[in-house]
Amino acid sequence: MLVAVIPAFLSRPREPDQLSRCVAAVLAQPRVQRVVVVDDGSPLPIPALPPGAEVLRQLANAGPAAARNRGVARALELGAKVILFTDVDCVPDPGWSDAMAAFLDSTDHVAAGGVTCALGETLLDRYHDFAGSLNGRWIVPGHASLLYANTCNMAVRAPALARVRFDERFPGAAGEDFDFSHRLRALGTIGLATAAVVRHDFGYASTLRGLPAFARLFRRYGEADPLLWEKHPELRGVPSEACAAADVLAPCPPRDPAAYRRAATRRLRPRRLVPAVVVLKKVARWAFLRGQAAPRPWRAPAVTGLASPPPSR
Repeated sequence: MLVAVIPAFLSRPREPDQLSRCVAAVLAQPRVQRVVVVDDGSPLPIPALPPGAEVLRQLANAGPAAARNRGVARALELGAKVILFTDVDCVPDPGWSDAMAAFLDSTDHVAAGGVTCALGETLLDRYHDFAGSLNGRWIVPGHASLLYANTCNMAVRAPALARVRFDERFPGAAGEDFDFSHRLRALGTIGLATAAVVRHDFGYASTLRGLPAFARLFRRYGEADPLLWEKHPELRGVPSEACAAADVLAPCPPRDPAAYRRAATRRLRPRRLVPAVVVLKKVARWAFLRGQAAPRPWRAPAVTGLASPPPSR
């Protein structure tokens, strides 16, 4: 049995429609028996969802880590063998759940990350495709497994989720999936399921108008770094590499895992995008460093036990 978990904090006018679109795309997957949407104290109402989706409501916003933990608990109650994760602003391709299930059935990996492509067409979207922002990172040398996978496109075996949950001290959608993946890897490896494709809607109206949102995203990633390194200083010594395809304008993501090695500008196709990518890489790095220098306070754990592991010292 496959169950999908979607945390939802709807605060902008377009997000209810995004949630409806995401749930419809997930329920269209033949292997998905149930979708669990966790309303994380949204200021906007959750739209009416089709049969097969259930909504769990939290009175106050507790963050995506806490929302996923509640969704995981419900999925395990329902008897899920594999739990799929995606987000409100995502649209899984047809065959997503089949690809995840087939990949786990044919390997010994404890979890899998898929290939996430930008839904939009701005240069900012192309940068995310080039950098593999939402594809996780390879452990090198070898490229045999991922250092982490992103929870907008991830599948985890249920026995692993009975032992490892998300750390609810991470306040936003940054760092919590890296921390979760690292602790998950104590139970087994995380593979790359290249046929499991999700389209992520970053919502950039245009390259120039979307630039502030682009910078805020990378700043948020930087804000999560201090807690991540405090918990896992050993991660600094793990060599890793971006997991991204070189041809960012390819009509379909490649199925060969070897195509997702080294997101270096010398491999970027088409070459005319190189100057823009170089500039955006500098903007992303600048924003990330600003986030590191001004981290947000960590959220106090909402619950105890598996969902809120003690910090590693």
